[in-house]
Amino acid sequence: MKKLKLSILIGALLGAPTVAMADDFQPSVELGGAVKVKYFVDDANQASKSNGGEFAFDALELDIDSQISENWTASAKYIFKNSSSNHFVKYAYAAYNGVEDWQFQGGIVSKPFGNKSFISHNWWESINYYMGFEDDYDLGAKAIYNSGAWTSEIAFFKNSEYAANDTRSYAADTYSGTINGTEYNNEETNTFNIRQSYVLDFDKLTVQLGASLEYGQIYDSLHDDHGTSTAYAVHLDAQYSGYQLQLQMVDYDYDQFDSEGKNGLYAMKMGEGAYEVAAKGQIFAANIAKSIGYDWGTVTVYNDYSHLTPDTDVNPKLNDSVINTTGVSIAVSDFFIYVDHIYGKNAVWIGGQSGLGIENQDDDFHSLFNISVGYYF
Repeated sequence: MKKLKLSILIGALLGAPTVAMADDFQPSVELGGAVKVKYFVDDANQASKSNGGEFAFDALELDIDSQISENWTASAKYIFKNSSSNHFVKYAYAAYNGVEDWQFQGGIVSKPFGNKSFISHNWWESINYYMGFEDDYDLGAKAIYNSGAWTSEIAFFKNSEYAANDTRSYAADTYSGTINGTEYNNEETNTFNIRQSYVLDFDKLTVQLGASLEYGQIYDSLHDDHGTSTAYAVHLDAQYSGYQLQLQMVDYDYDQFDSEGKNGLYAMKMGEGAYEVAAKGQIFAANIAKSIGYDWGTVTVYNDYSHLTPDTDVNPKLNDSVINTTGVSIAVSDFFIYVDHIYGKNAVWIGGQSGLGIENQDDDFHSLFNISVGYYF
């Protein structure tokens, strides 16, 4: 990805004589972004099938990375989606690197939970993403410690990046509002995350083992009281000669203060939408991939599988959710392309489904065929 790099001469900007900095350091700013379009066919949408699919603008992404001083950096990304009201910040934080082996971040930062990279390879991501356990960002602070094969991360998040009744967000957050006639008054707050990772290196084989913990409060704005959110995960990411295997298990419990009448469900939101999920359950993920390098770029072939099993003690009618995605990604020059067949059952927004781990609207698997093309500048 190419970025426009600007050298900023502080003295010149202020109209003052230039003063030499240690080691001739000069602050800099890199500007970049991406334009993304997509083609998709939804098997549950008759018009989509009859018209041979739909072609649409997906997103405009703008990002900035700055080197403020020798020890301070700042980064931010803002995304405009395909409607005038659907735009949001993905991340925006400052980082301090002045202590050996440590980095400290503050702002809207990534949540250290689950596999250190993604627990998916595809454009749609996994069930974890729609439950708040993958590629998630919130408002808080994080410390990262690297020592040899060990990486330790600890974070505190005061709240999500947007209000709980604002459905704009890059990834899933707690929702406050009414869904299917049920009123939810929850807000996520005071959340702690810890992730510990260790890398085993056996020549061509690299295995990253990890465990993650999450504990936080769920504020009930109607009753002015709190419930709790807890989760833990164990994860493995192994790579050998271009092959990759990812395994992960998450156990979670959104224990809201006012659970009466909720039928074992909890409300989440993202991307201008809100939906219900099983308040307690487990999420399993298993992915395989093969990357092949060429002179012109890289091709990665993958199959990503994720499966949510809800706790049915409160509501025995809750059903499993499954997403399986088979696809290929292509990185060539300034373009990144996904070609995915997404196959899901009882999975939000696949085949018109409205939640995860909820009572089945039907017992069928549904599919989406999606091609996403992104140009990065």
